[in-house]
Amino acid sequence: MKILIYGAGVVGCTYGWQLSKAGCDVAVLVRKEQKELVQKDGIRIICSDFREKTRKDTDIIFKPTVIDELSSNNDFEYIIVSTNKLQLSTILPSLSKSAGKANVVFFQNNWNVFTEIDKYLKPEQYFFAFPFMVGGGKEDKSIHCAISGLKYSNTPLGEKDGRITPQVEKLFIILDKANLKPVISNQILVWLITHYAVAAGLSAGIMSAGSASKFIENTAIIKITMKAIREGLAICKRMGINPKTEKANRLYLLPLFISVPIAKKIYGNDALQLMFDGHINHSPVEIRQMIDDIIDSGIKYAVTTPNLAQLKSYISSNQTNKSK
Repeated sequence: MKILIYGAGVVGCTYGWQLSKAGCDVAVLVRKEQKELVQKDGIRIICSDFREKTRKDTDIIFKPTVIDELSSNNDFEYIIVSTNKLQLSTILPSLSKSAGKANVVFFQNNWNVFTEIDKYLKPEQYFFAFPFMVGGGKEDKSIHCAISGLKYSNTPLGEKDGRITPQVEKLFIILDKANLKPVISNQILVWLITHYAVAAGLSAGIMSAGSASKFIENTAIIKITMKAIREGLAICKRMGINPKTEKANRLYLLPLFISVPIAKKIYGNDALQLMFDGHINHSPVEIRQMIDDIIDSGIKYAVTTPNLAQLKSYISSNQTNKSK
């Protein structure tokens, strides 16, 4: 199976590396000025893998096929789009011309871009998945990543209309072979939209605290974060998306005296700590955009978001203090 990773970031390269180990022919699309260097030196990945009972640390050089241009007569079976969500608007016009017969799989945070995608791609050309197994950041041109081994960490995938199609089933098989725990969802849009609301609130809380380890020690910020996440889920409900249909969301709807201790335990996990710290350090602009998306949607759907706004102010204050 030939797979193109569209976006040589943490998620794309880590999934690409794992898929390559599972026998796929993996290529990575990079900028023109990066091609020669990546071909020569490869991509250094420093990975902490928690899928077995003990943590396994690996420092490897991943050497996929490297391309800097995609043509419409490509022979890829799948194009996995794993770029920052902020880059999607510039990627879609290119994909509409160059995807060819490949199945396009969006591996991104998504909130309000679904109609935008339909302007460029036919419904049968694409579907969604989410890289819930992997997180991290970049340091000294190396990728530092963690692969979670938690029971509820997986790779959900599915068609937006809920159908189980051959292209979804085939990707499921290869993800399973790579031990990336695929789960076919018949309501992938519900999963993605509610996850976006949760991720925006949770990332805001961790950024406010300064790190994942400081977050789980700060009960006050955890409480505000739980309430900020509820605000986002309330917006989802106004949008016609029922958060309760996804089990993972039920934690945030519990009374605080129950949800806060559970959150401390869950987010104290070593893999999640590494993933969160990498995310807030590597993608602060994307996180701020996610926070603004929820606040703006709150205005649109008449849902107040004082807790998320408070976390946003904490983040701004922290950034101001760091710049002094």
